[in-house]
Amino acid sequence: MLATLILYRRAMLRWVLIDAVQRAWRRHQVIVPLYRHLAALAPDEQREIVLLLMAEHEVRHQQQYARMLARLHAPLPASFDSFDRIWLWLLPRCSPTIALRWTAWTEQRDARAILEAMALLRI
Repeated sequence: MLATLILYRRAMLRWVLIDAVQRAWRRHQVIVPLYRHLAALAPDEQREIVLLLMAEHEVRHQQQYARMLARLHAPLPASFDSFDRIWLWLLPRCSPTIALRWTAWTEQRDARAILEAMALLRI
């Protein structure tokens, strides 16, 4: 009975980790086009280059999350859900400062969720 409880707990924690990584992967589906859109609207070339570099950096983060999901034998989530579409519509209409703060907050939240799940699993 104890072994069953341990296996059940581990499976639940693994599911929490998979959910956190999938959520982070999905958020990057919004962040990358957002950075590219902000780069297109940038007032000068230097800001445009920085935003495009940030977009490429986020593509690498997304690839890293995809590798984590492959190691966990979990599927990639659907590309966009309706909530992601709302963010992708809304954020470019906000000021660049608000959009960049949202991306920073989202990335910190997702990274914290992944680290907490990994700590619980003791990976």
